[in-house]
Amino acid sequence: MRGKITELKRNTGKSFLLLQNYLNDFDSTLVFVQFLHSFKRENDQEDGLPFIECMTLLKEHEPNIFRLLRKCTEDDPLFSFLSVVSVKPQQAASCLQPIYECKRGER
Repeated sequence: MRGKITELKRNTGKSFLLLQNYLNDFDSTLVFVQFLHSFKRENDQEDGLPFIECMTLLKEHEPNIFRLLRKCTEDDPLFSFLSVVSVKPQQAASCLQPIYECKRGER
């Protein structure tokens, strides 16, 4: 169980770092596509990262990357679906932040 929490926390942190450190342009899109594909595989398992919340923050903070991501993944039905489903950005952040800040023994 502790390994799942650590992995979830690591991936949540990585999603925040990607949003902070990459420019909102074409060159950054591939990095996000690769991360989200690995993220999608983990979501097939229990306790996967909240995909919709990550996509919402990407759409809110990096709109050019989000638009390019939709074009790059338009043949993938899951990505197509997840690109139209969203929550309020504040709700997405408030869902992801506690995961990232999770202390050992919590959750």
